[in-house]
Amino acid sequence: MPNENAWSVIAEPASNSLILGVDFPAAGRHEAGFDDLVKGMGTAWSGHGVLQTSPPPVRLADRPSGDFYTDHWMRSGDWEKYEVVAVLGYCVGAVYAGRVAERLAAVQGRMPQVVLFDAQLADLPLLASEMHKMIGQAAAVLSEQEAEEGRKRAVEIVATPSIGMAEAAGQMVELYRELATSGFRRIGLSESRCEEMVLLFESYMTWLSASSRIDPAGAWGGALGLTSADYGELEKAGATTVVNAATAAIGRRIPVETRHIDLLRDASTVRALLANTEF
Repeated sequence: MPNENAWSVIAEPASNSLILGVDFPAAGRHEAGFDDLVKGMGTAWSGHGVLQTSPPPVRLADRPSGDFYTDHWMRSGDWEKYEVVAVLGYCVGAVYAGRVAERLAAVQGRMPQVVLFDAQLADLPLLASEMHKMIGQAAAVLSEQEAEEGRKRAVEIVATPSIGMAEAAGQMVELYRELATSGFRRIGLSESRCEEMVLLFESYMTWLSASSRIDPAGAWGGALGLTSADYGELEKAGATTVVNAATAAIGRRIPVETRHIDLLRDASTVRALLANTEF
């Protein structure tokens, strides 16, 4: 198998044929993941092993390049022993998926099919949006005043003149640490567990920040993009993280009538893949 520290197995390979999923999986998230998609595809993908990225432990202070993640996933993989038929990318994972596919093309002499699910390009508004999401998920342990102040400060951070992605991400982590410490102490969560939560959020902010240093346009040119109904609405509303991805020359885009949260588990997604992919 490829590097076990970099990939988790969703479906054991029955042959040397692989499908790779690029995502930032985290316990307890509400959005469906690639494991849900594999279940939905049933026997259609039974001839392939399916692996999913395991993001490396890295801190914002390390200022990793975009290729740091790709290097981690591709290192010591014996990739010449496998045929990767497709690379799937979810949200900002779509950016990294393109890079992984390009690396594999150089090894196996053929570009895997690239499939993007609600592709995003990370920008400052996305950092604020993700901070707002985390505040919403912590509503049970935060006071209304704390939550409102947190949302306000997140907007102020990304509105700071000339602030860069890494600096803004760092300030988001400090804001999260402040809110989490207050909220989690209130319910008796241990200091060590609280720090684990903060480090996970920092890892995610680092993932977003580093992705902004990658231009995925070349790899996305031949990609298939599936877009949920609510991401379609975000695009119409001018949300830059979605609009910028939509205008980045994705080869072919197909709307899927389901919510973003269900995109990787909905039957309409399965039907779209069966009708529009060749693996």
